[in-house]
Amino acid sequence: MGALAELIGVIQRIVQNTIQAMKLTDMSVGTVMSVSPLAIQTDTGMSMLPEAAVTLTDAVRERIVPVQGGEGGDVAVTEGLKPGDRVLMLRVKNGNQYIVLSKLA
Repeated sequence: MGALAELIGVIQRIVQNTIQAMKLTDMSVGTVMSVSPLAIQTDTGMSMLPEAAVTLTDAVRERIVPVQGGEGGDVAVTEGLKPGDRVLMLRVKNGNQYIVLSKLA
């Protein structure tokens, strides 16, 4: 039984190390450097994230709706990203894709 328990322990450590190495998801903080094209610099010091590697949630997309009645016009329901904004992101796909969750105050 001792050898079997040791083998199981080794297999468990290998699986744990493999999962940690994959870094399936992780939180990250970044700063918006430009909006068009979108570029975000992570606080980890890695290279700037290009627009193709970033997915925006509705919480950080600009949303403008028309006002009904009165003077009319439009109202910004959510303000979009602008240079200098600090954002909270979820790193996915082994660090190849980032989802921008929200702005940080």
